[in-house]
Amino acid sequence: VVPSSEYIFSVYEDGRRYIVCLEQKVCTCERFQLDEIPCAHAIAVLKHKNIINMHPYCSDYYKPNALEKTYEVAMVPMPDKEDWSVPDYVLYEIVLPPRYRRLVGRPRKRRKKNVDEKITVNKNSCGHYGQEGHNRRTCTFFPKEK
Repeated sequence: VVPSSEYIFSVYEDGRRYIVCLEQKVCTCERFQLDEIPCAHAIAVLKHKNIINMHPYCSDYYKPNALEKTYEVAMVPMPDKEDWSVPDYVLYEIVLPPRYRRLVGRPRKRRKKNVDEKITVNKNSCGHYGQEGHNRRTCTFFPKEK
């Protein structure tokens, strides 16, 4: 973390530079703006400045008061279905399900990973002595007995 001014910082990670502005709650990785909570670079800056309380940098939507305000409005229960007054043009409207075309091919089994998630590559390893790059069947260290 390298400070440029009171609110602007440069954060270096894996050879890349990310610029974080705490005043505008912005980072060049764009996670800070997208999620409206501090990204890893913003958290590094906040720790560098010895700021423990990160609540001012989070959106109000993540705070308990927002949930309380959601259910603050009184919900009026619906009357019985027989007491509804439905206009004629709604009664005679025919609503069809949306046309759905099934995609060609086998459906995906795994979800698509985000850019910031680590992609792991499975390498096969030998069952005889555990060396990567080949398996027990193609092992040349232990020749097959005929």
